[in-house]
Amino acid sequence: MFNLSSKHILITGAGSGIGLSLASHFKKIGCIVSAVDLKVTDELLALNVNCFSADVSDPDSLFSAFESACHKNGKLDGLINNAGIAIPEGPIEHSDISLLGKALDVNVKGVYLGIKYAVQFLNEGGSIVNTASLAAYLTLPEYSIYSMSKASVIQLTKNAALQLGSRNIRVNSVSPGTVLTPMEPIDGVEAALAKNTTALARPAQVEDLLGAYHFLLSDASKYITGIDVKVDGGWSAGITYAGIEKLTSS
Repeated sequence: MFNLSSKHILITGAGSGIGLSLASHFKKIGCIVSAVDLKVTDELLALNVNCFSADVSDPDSLFSAFESACHKNGKLDGLINNAGIAIPEGPIEHSDISLLGKALDVNVKGVYLGIKYAVQFLNEGGSIVNTASLAAYLTLPEYSIYSMSKASVIQLTKNAALQLGSRNIRVNSVSPGTVLTPMEPIDGVEAALAKNTTALARPAQVEDLLGAYHFLLSDASKYITGIDVKVDGGWSAGITYAGIEKLTSS
């Protein structure tokens, strides 16, 4: 039911952080992994997976990566649309419009194109998992662009699930809370906040996310589509008494 051995999985944004850990995990359990990133990193090459350089926001570039991956290893059984960026933001009134376009190109258009092209390369019964974010639900001041982009991913996931269900292709998303990656260091503001606002009193390690993606790609979730899975350590459940005490003690 959970066995994914020999399944062909394509992962975008695989060069670092969550994507790199996903590529490593699925390689270790015997999947055929096609890893896509704008820059193929040394860490990615060290995994001995199939690496492809592509810009997820560029239609021709991304299609070429899909085409090359499937020409080499056959049709896909799963796709993880993981590529995403966080940009320096500020008050909306002072925002840089060019950064808005860049974020939406990668975080939203990249997922849209991934779904669009995956359809012709996926086996029937395949699964698509999109990386969204808890920021789609719980935003912070000056997170407007990132939060908006990730909320769009969740809505796109639902719509794609409706469109592709008749082909027995499932589409779901995962919304991580604060995860320790190069985008979010241990001494970052979000990591400090997570210690006080999550039920588990800590930010996530990338390894904490792997089970959700594995489940959604496997036959164990074969009747699940159109949902978003929050992997947030209980952040969205509320706040504990210990968290309240820490936040109010000063």
